[in-house]
Amino acid sequence: MSDTLDVLLLRVGPRSFALPLEQVQHVAALPPDFSAQGPAVASHFVFADQPLPYVSLWNHFSLESAYAEYAQIEAMLPKRRQDHLDWMGALEYSIRSATPFSKARSPRDCAFGQWFYAYHTENAELSVFLSQFEQPHAQIHQLADRLLTWAESGQQDAALAALEDSRNTILQNLLELFDSTETLAHNLQRRIAIIGSDRQQPLAVGADAVMDMLKLSAASIKPAPAQPTGPQRAITALLLLPDQSVAPLLDMGALAAATTY
Repeated sequence: MSDTLDVLLLRVGPRSFALPLEQVQHVAALPPDFSAQGPAVASHFVFADQPLPYVSLWNHFSLESAYAEYAQIEAMLPKRRQDHLDWMGALEYSIRSATPFSKARSPRDCAFGQWFYAYHTENAELSVFLSQFEQPHAQIHQLADRLLTWAESGQQDAALAALEDSRNTILQNLLELFDSTETLAHNLQRRIAIIGSDRQQPLAVGADAVMDMLKLSAASIKPAPAQPTGPQRAITALLLLPDQSVAPLLDMGALAAATTY
């Protein structure tokens, strides 16, 4: 081994990994709709019109992506959107039929409200989008007490007219916010593919981000425990980083072999 080693430092969920820089050819963005991880992970990634075998480091090491938070929001929002369509339908039914209304009247009590008032994000763009929910969401829930009171006092037609007007204004605004925030949560998932090889099999490796390029001394490179099988066999050494943390050094050839076991 030479006196120094140049590496590309990667983020994969909560962990850091490294690849020898000599094995790295390109870093490409993974499209947000690419199946980068999970049980339906893609087997190939097309780069420069060539399908390359794809290895998900999240799957390989059983790690959750740093973007899992946004993926969960993306999956949750359509359900909460439908909740509010159903809520308005239930309110209309109660007004027309004079039956009790059993859905949440407080914006803090519905499933979205419970999530919304508990959730905090460090992403400034997402924070701005979410801040726009509070007023229309509260206004929707405030309809129940007001319109049911009208209906109970004999003003059913006025209550229904106000409900329809709210559908076309406040609710429409709320639905558009659900849609635009879902799109943002989708687009915030900016995973990458590292394109490279060990001079034999070209390969695409999925990770969350590139953290740094480092030149490490031989003293910073420690042997890894021998692992003849399983995901750990892709680790060829342990690197002591300048911040005193440790990152496993991966080998593209061993990762390419992972597509066969």
